[in-house]
Amino acid sequence: MQIFKHLTLLYFFILSISTFSFAQSELWKESKVMLYDTSEVTRNTAQVRVSRIVDSLLQVPSGWDYPLDTIRFISALRASDGAFRIITWNVPQADGTYRFFGRVRMKNNGKIAGKTIVLNDASASITKAGSKQIGSEEWFGALYYQIIKTKYKKSIYYTLLGWDGNTAFSNKKLVDVMMIQADGTLKFGAPIFDDGKRTRHRFFFEHAERAVMSLKYQEKTGLIIFDHLAPSQPSLEGQYEFYAPDFTTDAFKFEKGKWVYIKNYEARNEDEVQPINRKKPEKGLTPQKQ
Repeated sequence: MQIFKHLTLLYFFILSISTFSFAQSELWKESKVMLYDTSEVTRNTAQVRVSRIVDSLLQVPSGWDYPLDTIRFISALRASDGAFRIITWNVPQADGTYRFFGRVRMKNNGKIAGKTIVLNDASASITKAGSKQIGSEEWFGALYYQIIKTKYKKSIYYTLLGWDGNTAFSNKKLVDVMMIQADGTLKFGAPIFDDGKRTRHRFFFEHAERAVMSLKYQEKTGLIIFDHLAPSQPSLEGQYEFYAPDFTTDAFKFEKGKWVYIKNYEARNEDEVQPINRKKPEKGLTPQKQ
């Protein structure tokens, strides 16, 4: 009986590996089409197949362990405390904008064990996005690349750093925050970003499409460090398609439940800050109108 049990477990282990191996191959193929095919229809069709593959993998118990971060064309992150995984991807559109898609897979234990939450990108219709708390059904879509867990009193915040292709003329990076409610639902945005003038629910950085901006969390200092953006000429202030890094650095520091803005951080802390990697993220085709 014991031998049979071990053989059964071995069978499902091999089946799991085989299933993921096939799915990994399909994800790689479809996500590449989703990003780089010259036809918008073909790109969006490939996205539907990517969604189905991701959903099928996350639905099985072993889906928590599948190394989706090995798929080059999608982002798969895991919270440092193991509370959830968040998977995001994007599709370039013919007008130069991007549609984003996402899933949050909760951990396998607890009241909301194994639950998968679909993130619905509603960024095109969200007004005053910097001052709103929203749910998963009206998510401000982004391709996330870093998660930072912080805690203040009884509140746990998962701060998310992400990229938004925005338009053919400008890109955005953003700092958002996600909170898991007692019933397992998600809330995005909270009044915890203090820029010295006002408190925001999320923070955006918009710059020229060809510019490369660095925004990253530095674990050693506990700071979110980012390039300061400025217009190429003073007369272009407020026209963000002409903004780019001006070679100064600012930061956010988490204090008493808020991310507090620090100006000219690098200039005052040269011994603590490492050179910033300004490598431009891979975002797929920048399509022309069809």
